[in-house]
Amino acid sequence: MMVGSLCVLLSLLWPFSIHVDDAGLTVRARGATTRLPWASIVRITVPRDSKGGFTAPTLMLLLAPGVRIKRRVGERKGDERLHRLLGLDDFTIPPEQVIATLKVYSPEGIVDADDYLSYRATKRLVSQLLREAEEDREDGH
Repeated sequence: MMVGSLCVLLSLLWPFSIHVDDAGLTVRARGATTRLPWASIVRITVPRDSKGGFTAPTLMLLLAPGVRIKRRVGERKGDERLHRLLGLDDFTIPPEQVIATLKVYSPEGIVDADDYLSYRATKRLVSQLLREAEEDREDGH
C-alpha cells in the first residue's frame, strides 16, 4: 500500500507537456505518454467561459470516438471525448505562439481559437490606448 501511495504521489508530480509535429500531438501527463495522430483529433479550441469571456483560457481537445489520453479524464460529447489540457497562461510561451504552432502543424480547420486571439488583440490595443492617454495627461496635453 505504501508503494502504491508513493507511485500515485510521483505521478502527480510528473510534468505535463505537449509536443507538436507534422504527425500529431504527444501528450505526457502523470507519467504516461499518449501519441495523438492528427486524424484522431476532431478540434482544438479555446472556449469562452460561462460568462462569455476568457478569464481562464484553456486549451481543449475534442477527440474522435474511441480515442483517449492516458491518465486523463475526458468529458463525453456523444461518442467523442473533450479534454481540458492546460491553461494557455500555463505554457512557457505566449498564448499566440501556442496557437500559431498548433495551426502550422495541424490540418486546416482543426484549430479554432480565432475568438480568443481577437480578444487578446483587443485587450492589448485598449491597454495601449489607455496608457497613451495617461501619458498625454501627464504631459499636459
